[in-house]
Amino acid sequence: MDILYKIDFAAASAAEKADLVDDLEAHADKAFAGESAKTQILAQTLIFTRWWNSYRHIKAPDEETPEVVETAIKLLWDFLEGKCTPETLARFQKSFSAGALEIMTGDDSELNGDPESDAFYEAHFRQWPMSYNVYLSNLCLVLEGAVCGQPFWEGVQEVLYGDIGDTMIDVFEPVFTTPTGGYHPAELDRRDGDIYRSPTFCRVFALLQQDMRAALDGRSVSALRAQYRSEVLFTPEECAKLSATR
Repeated sequence: MDILYKIDFAAASAAEKADLVDDLEAHADKAFAGESAKTQILAQTLIFTRWWNSYRHIKAPDEETPEVVETAIKLLWDFLEGKCTPETLARFQKSFSAGALEIMTGDDSELNGDPESDAFYEAHFRQWPMSYNVYLSNLCLVLEGAVCGQPFWEGVQEVLYGDIGDTMIDVFEPVFTTPTGGYHPAELDRRDGDIYRSPTFCRVFALLQQDMRAALDGRSVSALRAQYRSEVLFTPEECAKLSATR
């Protein structure tokens, strides 16, 4: 199989599509082998920025867009441009992840042991809109990878399938749903197959590949940052359609 960001996903077989999505983390690690940690974090920042440019418009009518996510992405860009010190990013990541842990699991131990994180939670997470949970938890992995200098591609994989694939695609194309909502392997495989061959998912995957290639094409971080202010995953009309299902 060709390298991840060069593959024609739409033309791939059903088995190849399933492998690419279900094991995206391993394929990305292989594709970026030999590239610097900064290049990998840049690629992930491009991907998550594109996603956020649409995600922030996909919400229930009574939800507020969480500004702390906007801040997190801004800090990633600042870090890549050398405008944010590693120490500043590390302090933000610690509080951001502690708050996300409480939201996702109810575990507040990292808040109780760190007054700064506890204050951060009160300021930014107290009225958290739950529809952003998957994006939040996986953005934590991008921030952690930037801080420790060891990028994790798991976050990209989890949002791609766990949220975009599993909860958004069937708004645009018919996708098999188990009649009882069960988890029979054959039924799940059928649903996954429908998702992966849908035109919308194929387009989403192609945009992800485009972002990977952009991180490798030698342009400056500043130029990419300016471009990605307007790069989106879904059109405004598509975001409105998704919001109507929340």
